[in-house]
Amino acid sequence: MPTFESRHGLDSRAGTTLFLKRWLRRPFAMGAVIPSGRLLAEEMARATVEALEGRPGHVVELGAGTGEVTKALLAAGIPPTSLALVERDPELAAFLRRHFTEPQVIEGDAARLPRLLAEHGTAPIAAVVSSLPLLSLPTDIVNGIVNGVFDALPRGAALIQFTYGPTPPVPRTLRQGLRLVGSRGRRIWRNVPPAVVWTFRRPAAA
Repeated sequence: MPTFESRHGLDSRAGTTLFLKRWLRRPFAMGAVIPSGRLLAEEMARATVEALEGRPGHVVELGAGTGEVTKALLAAGIPPTSLALVERDPELAAFLRRHFTEPQVIEGDAARLPRLLAEHGTAPIAAVVSSLPLLSLPTDIVNGIVNGVFDALPRGAALIQFTYGPTPPVPRTLRQGLRLVGSRGRRIWRNVPPAVVWTFRRPAAA
């Protein structure tokens, strides 16, 4: 049976090589040496579909990189025209455009997410999926990203974010300030390094 990669003309080795090259240039911005593994990407997609609960709108992926999570989202049934990929790195954004023709690719900084989405006419937003390395970014950038995400999301909609660390990827003060409720998924030991997927919401009644 053809794989997702063969059906869509994707070369995982080329993506991994590009990701590693970008990591060598900007290790703290990339967060990991290699793209997300298949099991982690599938768990991100599963958590996203579960969090949508039939909510209409776009699924926005932050830090789409070489599209490993993107492939899993598409395979899980997210319509490609409902998927918006946000990537700051120009070379990675160009890679995404070559390999994903239907999802919208938005080149820009996730720290200014509401403005980016407005400039590209991307609305409404049903969920945000993030592969950004929040634990390794400066506090002011993390605050900008997370506040921007929940400015863009309607009440009750979810941010799905993975982390390699033992604690929630959104800092406690930020969770408290936004009144976020977080739920922790299982640890994916077979990912390198092991990872956990978290889901954060700002309840409708908050």
